[in-house]
Amino acid sequence: MLQFGSSDSSAESEIAKAESMSRRNHFNDEIRWRAVDILQAGARQSAVARELHVHHSVIHRLWNHYQRDQNASRRRGSGRRRITTTGDDRYLL
Repeated sequence: MLQFGSSDSSAESEIAKAESMSRRNHFNDEIRWRAVDILQAGARQSAVARELHVHHSVIHRLWNHYQRDQNASRRRGSGRRRITTTGDDRYLL
């Protein structure tokens, strides 16, 4: 049986963080606004990405979205796409 030292236990915690991050698809609004607040305070995008354990491109896209729309909330989809167009609907009627 292998014994892990103190440095290996930190490696295990990093692996656990990575596994938990791979299962999460989207930030919730609380984390998104927290990231925006940190960026507004003057932190670099790479530092925010390291703190939140995400790739820097995620923070970059979030910051661009916030600067464009002044909103950090995630846009919701409109549901399932229609199979027929409005023109098809008129023809069917």
